[in-house]
Amino acid sequence: MKVTYYRVAYNGVERSITVDEPSECPVCKHSLKPTILSKNIIDDNSGTPALFVTYLCTSCYQAFICKFINLEKDQRESTHFIKNQLSLIEPNKFNPKIFDECIANISPNFIKIYNQALEAEYKKLDEIAGIGYRKALEFLIKDFLINHEKIEDSKVKPTALGNCINTMVDNIQLKTVASRATWLGNDQTHYAQKYTDKDVNDLKRLIELSVHWISMICLTDEAELIEKK
Repeated sequence: MKVTYYRVAYNGVERSITVDEPSECPVCKHSLKPTILSKNIIDDNSGTPALFVTYLCTSCYQAFICKFINLEKDQRESTHFIKNQLSLIEPNKFNPKIFDECIANISPNFIKIYNQALEAEYKKLDEIAGIGYRKALEFLIKDFLINHEKIEDSKVKPTALGNCINTMVDNIQLKTVASRATWLGNDQTHYAQKYTDKDVNDLKRLIELSVHWISMICLTDEAELIEKK
């Protein structure tokens, strides 16, 4: 965001308004200095003014609209609005997270579930995103044990995730981060949370570390195939 000053007609009077102009296109995600197509101050049902600005991205040439609320008049200048807040930007396209090929080979379902949770969080559905991340973690670890470690799925599938990690994961780094991710993930499903100083971002970091160590294991396997000449 960057501060920009606009002149906008409102109730027959031209007003000046301070706006935190978007610096990234919500469609293509490129940084930009947007081109303004239109700007209008409109009253809602309660008579509260809101600023609507339509922009054009000069990278993807798609239009998007921003709504700014909490407009307040400057006490020193009656025609100057201040203290605006961006409350809406549409369309706001979600871009899924891309994972390494080895993760895609081990657990495509992990990637699908993780990105659904990520999209839920992106759309402010924060109460269900954590549950989705917890499910994604379970698919990641169990698919890793079945598809990479070659442990029989009849042993892995019915076993609780925490027990799978404690008894079947040999790599100490993966065991450490995956077990902590499980603790925080389980907490997301409970009425009263135990880890009140942690949130979904901490859970995501631990899942990303789990992904990292699984990727390192795969890369190490590839290195071991190189023979000395």
